[in-house]
Amino acid sequence: MGIFRRFHSENMMQTSSALAFTTLMALVPLVTVVLSVAGVVPFLDSLVARLDLLIREVLLPPGAAGAIAGNIGKFSHKAQRLTLAGIAVLSITAFLLMNTIERAFNHLWQVQPRPLLARLRLYAFVTAVWPFVLGAVAGAMSIAVTTSLGWFDEPVWFRRFALKAVAVILLGLFFSFLYYAVPNAPVSRRAALTGGIFATLAFSVMQKVFEVFLVSSAMLKSIYGAFAAFPVFLVWLHLSWAVVLFGGLIAASINRPARR
Repeated sequence: MGIFRRFHSENMMQTSSALAFTTLMALVPLVTVVLSVAGVVPFLDSLVARLDLLIREVLLPPGAAGAIAGNIGKFSHKAQRLTLAGIAVLSITAFLLMNTIERAFNHLWQVQPRPLLARLRLYAFVTAVWPFVLGAVAGAMSIAVTTSLGWFDEPVWFRRFALKAVAVILLGLFFSFLYYAVPNAPVSRRAALTGGIFATLAFSVMQKVFEVFLVSSAMLKSIYGAFAAFPVFLVWLHLSWAVVLFGGLIAASINRPARR
């Protein structure tokens, strides 16, 4: 009950709303950075493709994932043709998102922020390296599962379940990494993993709820038409950050007795 009380008393829903707005502003700059790095380094395009499939599968609301990912991709490709001034603005926006996320996590753990140089190193790793690590792991696990399937004549539903399980496991690892690396505090693996498992399960439930809602809600499309994916994405971002923050509270609560 202490976690629920703290989530309510510290206005975490308001924090998740601020994070959702910052994410909306910085999403295109972050994707632009990833695509720019992939364009410079050979063999990274295939990892970006794997990462794109993973994001559509587990990080975007079902029914609107294609439209959202397609629009973000279009904006990002246009952003790659910006001038130096435009690139500087995008970089600052991406930095502000990372800084806002770190401040929120440090608040959950009740610790002071890192020095500026340490923060810049962390932001550079999360932006320019971690997406490709996640894409490489996703590719390796997908290939391993796909290769092993078919030996025992499994039904189609089992193959889909196995590939979905790979995506869910990777999402859990991603959340666990955030809870372990982002706070400026020594976080135990058990605490980070527990928070990551909760966030992953909550995301899976939220996806199912959104899927049922979008299938049964014809009114949303009749009101917003082609823009129906936009309000869905805003609500999704808000609830997603609420889940991430609640998982962080769980990890911080488990980790607190071990802190010195």
